Amino acid sequence: MKSIEQQIRAMALQWPGFRIVEQFDRGASWEGVLAPDKREYLIRVQYRVPLAIENVSLLNAQPRVRVIHPTLERHPDYEEGPIPHVYKSTADPSILYLCLFSPSDQEWSCDDLIAHTTIFWAAEWLYFYEGWLVTKKWRGGGRHLMRTGEGVKRLETV
Repeated sequence: MKSIEQQIRAMALQWPGFRIVEQFDRGASWEGVLAPDKREYLIRVQYRVPLAIENVSLLNAQPRVRVIHPTLERHPDYEEGPIPHVYKSTADPSILYLCLFSPSDQEWSCDDLIAHTTIFWAAEWLYFYEGWLVTKKWRGGGRHLMRTGEGVKRLETV
């Protein structure tokens, strides 16, 4: 399991434009800009290293990534709308986290570095999001799970 210090060092080396906006016990939040195609997006990545004794699933242990600015556009009439491949925070339903991988397929683990996985996946998600805005079709792959009544999957916040 990578420590938060290892995550912080890797982020500083790989993504020097990302800055720590919050550091807490075994965790940190970074903000930085990604520009996968036409637009720039300010994103926030939040992560807390779980304790070995905690009974957490990969779904609950994964880094949380959200777009701070600009606000993601909602299009209920688009394929996979209103916003594809996001999780809604149960603590604050206005907060949406990007769905970057399948926890059940173990595509990410606490042994991975956020700098080598999550940031690249977020840039790729934003690239396909921009395509979705233009074509109304999600071309980014992924699982097409059933949506809740509000149209998005749910994920607990850390």
